[in-house]
Amino acid sequence: MGRQLPSNHSQVSLFSRLVKHVAFPLNELREGTRVLPLLRRLEATQYADAESLHRLRLEKLRALLQHAYHNTIFHRRRFDEAGIRPEDVREFDDLRLLPPMSKGDIVRHQRELVARNLPPAQLRRTATGGSTGTHTPFVRDKDCYDVKRAAEFRFNQWIGWHVGEKVAVVWPAIQDVYGPETLKAKLRHMFVDRHVLFYAGQLDERLMGQIAGRLHRFAPSLIRTFPNTLAILSKYIRDATRYRIRPKGIWSSGEPLLPSQRALFEEVFQCPVFNCYAARECGHAASECEAHDGLHINAECLHLEFEMHGKPVPAGEPGYLLITDFDNLGMPFIRYQIEDIGVPLAGSCRCGRSLPRMDVCAGRVSDFVRSPHDGSLVSGAILVHDLVAEGPDVGQLQVVQDAEDHLILRINRGSRGVLGATETQHVRNVIDRVFHGAMRLTIVPVQSIPREKSGKHRVFISCLSQPDLAQDCVRH
Repeated sequence: MGRQLPSNHSQVSLFSRLVKHVAFPLNELREGTRVLPLLRRLEATQYADAESLHRLRLEKLRALLQHAYHNTIFHRRRFDEAGIRPEDVREFDDLRLLPPMSKGDIVRHQRELVARNLPPAQLRRTATGGSTGTHTPFVRDKDCYDVKRAAEFRFNQWIGWHVGEKVAVVWPAIQDVYGPETLKAKLRHMFVDRHVLFYAGQLDERLMGQIAGRLHRFAPSLIRTFPNTLAILSKYIRDATRYRIRPKGIWSSGEPLLPSQRALFEEVFQCPVFNCYAARECGHAASECEAHDGLHINAECLHLEFEMHGKPVPAGEPGYLLITDFDNLGMPFIRYQIEDIGVPLAGSCRCGRSLPRMDVCAGRVSDFVRSPHDGSLVSGAILVHDLVAEGPDVGQLQVVQDAEDHLILRINRGSRGVLGATETQHVRNVIDRVFHGAMRLTIVPVQSIPREKSGKHRVFISCLSQPDLAQDCVRH
């Protein structure tokens, strides 16, 4: 058994308070940001009564539509072609008078989407992560960044973190690693943001040892991560036994969080795990609270629609997500098709917050296996969970559906070699059970399973056309 390293969490509380009450506010004054005032406002409105919250959201929606109509060529044309004006949208249901906005619209009409009344110095260019196969550039205005950051801080506080406490970002996305930091950036991360980025795009024994040691010494209050990345690192930390990493909570996003991964993280880090839904286009859209009963939507900043065949779905049913961002005035996103699937939830949460709730339906529209047995759709992430969580350890997996009745199972077992008879039979039994014996299977040993540019490890890839994959979405 390895030597147990001592924890150093108790040494940081005083410094954290100094950052929260002195360094961070001073930095806001210097840079002209307003994250803390916005955070205090969100802390209050999350408990507002339903009528007050609705009134606030409707005011922000109407202001956004007026701004988009008068200051962007693209949205002015959309309103005119629909034969309406912003004043005709009196309630959220009236938004459906406008057609959805797609990623293709952003690419084709980039300049027409940028607000003409904002000076270029107020605009920041960024891009999506590319997890849907396309890397889509877009613009966000400076004030919008403050709102997004305040929403992030609010969700972090639900986990137990507070402004001034340390955050470890265990991240596989190479596009978020910008090379050597400037002295200014290092000082900011040390004395203001207090976050450290741990690049984990290509994990091997050496890198995992380095990350585990740095995480122990850093002693973060919060770990932000992709679940597939942390799952690999967690097994290393568990087996090494000498690291004691005890954050207040773990923030998981970017990929479906499997039940087995949640249990693993809770075992290794001895803290609760919070599933979150975020996207580069809209920031932090929804998060679990301490009740872990669905994800609360960031409703003061966003409006989410859940649609199937152009019609709203009832509570508890999956639908395509359409996002309207109240705060990005630089490039307004109105009824934006983000290509994710979500489930609206009815009822209130026992935490007491009035924010509406949703669930994420195990991934994007391309993350479902079509069954040749009856045409139903099975979550690729949940299928992989069944293959991994049940029976013997088969290794790292990726499932590819290249035909209606055929799956390719890529397996990386490292130094353990090919699957034995027991593991092979387990895999075939799971596939036969799920697809009632109608799915053919080819097992392909691989040396590695590469990540996408976004840093995500896709556990399922569909080569089929995907017209209505949310319909009949099931979790078996």
